[in-house]
Amino acid sequence: MPRNRYSSVTLPTHLIKDAKKVLKTGPGSRYHSLAELVSDALEERLNQLRGVEMVSVAEVSREEAIRLVTEYLEKNPGAHYPSDIANTLGLDLELVFEITTRLLREHIVELGTEKELVAH
Repeated sequence: MPRNRYSSVTLPTHLIKDAKKVLKTGPGSRYHSLAELVSDALEERLNQLRGVEMVSVAEVSREEAIRLVTEYLEKNPGAHYPSDIANTLGLDLELVFEITTRLLREHIVELGTEKELVAH
């Protein structure tokens, strides 16, 4: 890995210990390393600090949207908020809520502890 693309930082020990515990759990297992988790968390926080981004919404059929959401959940195991799915896929938020409600009724996904979706 090219060294000029990376930089080191010092983090509080308690955060490192907590992060390593989370990496061993279901939601944390999607990360391959502590560095990947930290990078993802930092990027998410930077996006929040920058403010809400404008999102372009793709015009797709309901069937195509269902396929896209289902594929996304299959390829990205763990917990997801419908709003994050809509943002990532560029789909209408209301449509994604309708789709995820249907997936909940069909027991394809379930609600996690934080009201996020968890695929079976």
